[in-house]
Amino acid sequence: MSEKAMKICFSIIGVVTLFTIIVGVLTREKEPTIEEKVNLGAVLQDETKDNYFTSPEGRYSLKITSVYEAEPDTTDENAPKTDRVVVVIYEYSNDDIESGLVITPAHFRAYDSSGDELEIFPQENLFEPGEISTLGTHTASVAFALSNSADNYIEVDYYNDLASVTPDLIYEGVWR
Repeated sequence: MSEKAMKICFSIIGVVTLFTIIVGVLTREKEPTIEEKVNLGAVLQDETKDNYFTSPEGRYSLKITSVYEAEPDTTDENAPKTDRVVVVIYEYSNDDIESGLVITPAHFRAYDSSGDELEIFPQENLFEPGEISTLGTHTASVAFALSNSADNYIEVDYYNDLASVTPDLIYEGVWR
């Protein structure tokens, strides 16, 4: 192959690569803002009240009670690498679900102030979720790995239905 043909070939490859990158950046799905999530039906948590939900099984309430930063503490070798962990404590009550209620960390997704999704961190000594019967209340917690450059801010989204794309509840937390 001649030198001129190779230059043309590399130029075409470069243009196609650049085009692919531009199209990828322009068409990627962006995480919706809190305002967009609220417009889709999510409730922004009012810190003074429980938030009530109705599932096919019955009615229950949930409230995120506090958020704080902790030193990473885990024995899980597959844990995300991080120097910062944020712990979210939540409380849930079963109004009338006869089959019992448990709300696990899988029901939550969290985002930093840049909108980047945070990974769940297997922090030791958390309040574990537990199944509660009718009229029971339980406190549990979930931890998320936070990047070193992130602000002391977290958005926590709760999903009643794990398959839903829109959260049912949004909590914004800031700590010192």
